Amino acid sequence: MKPWLKITIGILSSILIIFIIGGYIFYQMLNTSLPVYEGTLQAPGLKEKVEIYRDSLAVPYIFASNDEDAALALGYLHAQERMFIMDVIRRAGAGRLSEIFGEETVPFDKMFRTIGLNRTTLKIKRKMDPKTLKVLEAYSKGVNLYIKQAENKYTFEFDILGYQPDEWKPEHSLIVIRMMAWELNLSWWTDLAFTELVQKLGMNKVEEILPDYPENAPTIIPAHLKKFAVINRSLIETDKAFRKFVGMKGTHIGSNNWIVNSAMSLSGKPIIANDPHLAFSAPGTWYAVVIKSPEWDAAGVTLPGVPGIVIGKNENISWVLTNIMNDDSDFYFEQFDSTGTKYLLDGKWQDLVIRKDTLLVNGSKPVPIIIKETHRGPVISDIHPYNIIYNDEQRDYPPISMRWLGNEFSDECTAFFEINKAKNWDEFKTAVQKYYVPGQNFVYGDKEGNIGYVFGGALPLRNKRTEQSTTFVFDGTTSESDWDGLLERDKLPTLFNPEQNFIASANNKTVKDFKYHISNLWEPPSRIDRIIELLSSKEKHSVNDFMHYQMDIVSPYAREIIPYLINAFRNIKITDVNLKLSLELLEDWDYKLDKFSQAPSIYLVTFKYLLENTFKDEMGNDLFNQYVFLANIPYRVILQLLNKPNSVWWNNIKTKGEENRDEIIRKSVSQALTYLEENVGSEVEDWQWGKIHKVKFKHPFSGNSSLVDKIIDIGPYEVGGDGTTIFNTEYTFSESIEEYPLFRHDLFENDLGPSMRYVYDFSKPDEFYLILTTGQSGNVMSDHYSDMSLMWLTGKYMKISTDKIQIKKAPNKLLVLIP
Repeated sequence: MKPWLKITIGILSSILIIFIIGGYIFYQMLNTSLPVYEGTLQAPGLKEKVEIYRDSLAVPYIFASNDEDAALALGYLHAQERMFIMDVIRRAGAGRLSEIFGEETVPFDKMFRTIGLNRTTLKIKRKMDPKTLKVLEAYSKGVNLYIKQAENKYTFEFDILGYQPDEWKPEHSLIVIRMMAWELNLSWWTDLAFTELVQKLGMNKVEEILPDYPENAPTIIPAHLKKFAVINRSLIETDKAFRKFVGMKGTHIGSNNWIVNSAMSLSGKPIIANDPHLAFSAPGTWYAVVIKSPEWDAAGVTLPGVPGIVIGKNENISWVLTNIMNDDSDFYFEQFDSTGTKYLLDGKWQDLVIRKDTLLVNGSKPVPIIIKETHRGPVISDIHPYNIIYNDEQRDYPPISMRWLGNEFSDECTAFFEINKAKNWDEFKTAVQKYYVPGQNFVYGDKEGNIGYVFGGALPLRNKRTEQSTTFVFDGTTSESDWDGLLERDKLPTLFNPEQNFIASANNKTVKDFKYHISNLWEPPSRIDRIIELLSSKEKHSVNDFMHYQMDIVSPYAREIIPYLINAFRNIKITDVNLKLSLELLEDWDYKLDKFSQAPSIYLVTFKYLLENTFKDEMGNDLFNQYVFLANIPYRVILQLLNKPNSVWWNNIKTKGEENRDEIIRKSVSQALTYLEENVGSEVEDWQWGKIHKVKFKHPFSGNSSLVDKIIDIGPYEVGGDGTTIFNTEYTFSESIEEYPLFRHDLFENDLGPSMRYVYDFSKPDEFYLILTTGQSGNVMSDHYSDMSLMWLTGKYMKISTDKIQIKKAPNKLLVLIP
C-alpha cells in the first residue's frame, strides 16, 4: 500500500472514530436532559405529598391535597418539558433577549422596554388578588425546583447559547399572559398601516379598500392625516421581525368553537368543541394536564409559564375560547416642543415622562435607551427601526404614542383560577368579568344542560365624534380622542340558552348593531358560515360528528369567488388545453380544499396573483406587503372589489390601457397556470394542492442548518384547507424576501392553524377528547416531542380520563413529590 494512501486511510479512520465518539457523547448529553417521569423527589415548599401519574403520551394527572401544592407540581412539570420556551417568552416581554442572543434582538428589547410589559406586570402583581399571588408563588417554586435540579443538564438550547435560566418569579407568569395578549393584538397594525396608505395614496383611493362593516363603526377617514408627515413604520417592522424570530407567524389569530344543547345532541347532554388557531411551532403552544385537588379539579390545556387550565372542563362546567379581534389599542400623532421634553395637548404644553434604561447585549457594549410617555402611554415611534429591509432615509417622522388595553390593570390569573373552580353560569360569568386581555369569546356549557356566551374582554369608551376613525392614527394634540374609561361590564354582550339551541363563534362579528365599537378586524364569515351549515345539516350531533367538523376543508369563501373566475372567460375563445381543463375542474368543484385535488391549487395560485395584480401597481412592494400582512383584510376586500367590475383598483396604472375586473382575473389565471406548469408539473393532473401546501412545526433554531432542521423540526406534511376553512391552514400573502432569513418562506407554506382540538360530551363527565400539534415535550430527544403530530394531521384524538380510579388503575408512570 502506498504511504499516502495509508496516511489518508489513517486520517479518515481517526476522523470517523472522533465523529462516532463525539456523537455518542453528544447523544448521552442530550439524553441526560430528559425529564424524570418516575420515582420520588423531594420538593422544598411542598406542604403535603403530591402524586403525578403520566400516561403513554406523557399527559400528567396531578393528585394534590391543596391548591398551592397542585400549582407547585404544575410549575415543575412545565419547566421539565418547556423550560427553554418559557425562558425565551419571559425574556422577550422583559426586553432581555439581547443578553442571550446579542445585537440581533436589540430592536425587540427596545420595543418591549418601551411598551412597558415589565412595568405593567409589576403593577399587576402589587394589586392582584392575594390568594392568586400565593398560587403564583407556589408555581414559581415548582419551576425553580426544576431549575435547581437540572443545573448543567438542561436541554441543548441552553448549551448552544451558553447560559442557564434565572430564578422564576410570579411576575414572569404575568409576562407570559401579557405576551399572549400581544400576540393576539393586531389592531395596532391596521391603525398604522391604513394611515400610511392614506398618506401615500390619498383618501379617495383608499376608501374603497378598507374592510366594510357599515353597521358597526363605519370607517371615516379623518382629515387631520394630511397635516402630519408620513408615518414611521418602525413599530410595524420591528414587531413583524420579532414575531418571525419567536415563531409567532400568521395573522388569522382566531379559532373555532361551538356548543349544542341537549335538544341537538345524540347523547341528550350538551357537547362542546374548540380549536384555537395560533402560529405553529415545535413544541406547540399548549400543555395538557389533569389537576385534582379538593378545591381545584380541572382538566384541559395550560399555557406553560402560567398555572391554570385555559381551555377545558371541571366537574360542573366546560369553557372554550375564540379571539374577539377586539380593537384594544389606539395611536396618536404627538407634537413635541423643541427640547423634546414636552408635548402639546389642548393648546398647553405637558411634561413627558422620560425614563433612561440600558439594554445588556451579549458580546457587545450595553445600549442606553430613552423611553418617553404621554398621559396615554409610551411613544413608540422612537423604537429603532428593524432596518434589515426598509432602509428609509433619515427624515423627521412625527412622534406617535400608543394606548393599549394590555398596559391597564387586569387580573387574568384570578379570572382563570375562578373559572377553573366555577360551579355554574353565575360563578362563571362573574369570573370572566375579571378578564380583559386578550379579548376572547367565552362559550360555556354545564352539566345541568345550560349553554351560554360571555364577551371576555374590556371595551375602551371612545368619543362618539372620533369612534368612526379608530382605524387610523388620531390627532394627539387634542384630548377629544382620549379614552373615557371602559364600558361597564354589564353592558357587554352575553347569551344564555338561545332558542336556536347552539352557540358558535369563529372570529366573526360578535353582535350586530351594537352601540359601542368593538372591532373592524373580523374574519371573513367563511368559517362561521360553514360551522352553521354543518350544525344545521342534521337534527342531532355526536362527538364523532364534532371531530369530523373540526377537520372540515370546505370553503364557502371559494364558493363565492369561483363564479367570478369562470365568468371572466365567458365568450372568450380558449385554445390552451391546460386552461380549458382548469376551468372545467373549477366549474365542477365541490369547494373542498383536499390536498389530493387540483382545483384548490388552480384557485389559490390564481388568488395570489389576483391580489398582486389588483394592488401592487399602486402600492409598490413594501406597501403591498404591509397591506396583505393581516390576511383577513385582503380576503374581505377582494370580495368587495369583485362586486365592482369597473373599480379604479382593477386598472393597472403602469400600462397605457385601462383594465377592468375580468381582464385582471384572466391575467391572474394565466399567471397561475404558468406558475404551476413551471414549478409543479406540465400536466394538470400533477397539480395536487398538497404538493405546494405543507405544514412544518419549526423549532426556534430552525433555518440555521438543513441537517439540524431534520432533527429539530417536525414535518413537512402535505395538508388541505386554507385560511377560510374550518380546518384553518393559513399561509401568508406577503412576499418572501430571500436575502433575509426572518422574512423568507415558501409560497403557500402553512404557518398557522388549530393549535389543539378539544371535544367534550357532558353525558360522559369522566372523559374528554384532545389532541396537540406536536407533543407534550419541548425536548427534541423525548419520545413525546412529536408523538401527536400524525394524530393531529389525520384527525385522531387522545381520550383523557378524569376518573381517579381509572387513572390510578391504568399502567401509568408515577412520580411522587414529597415535602
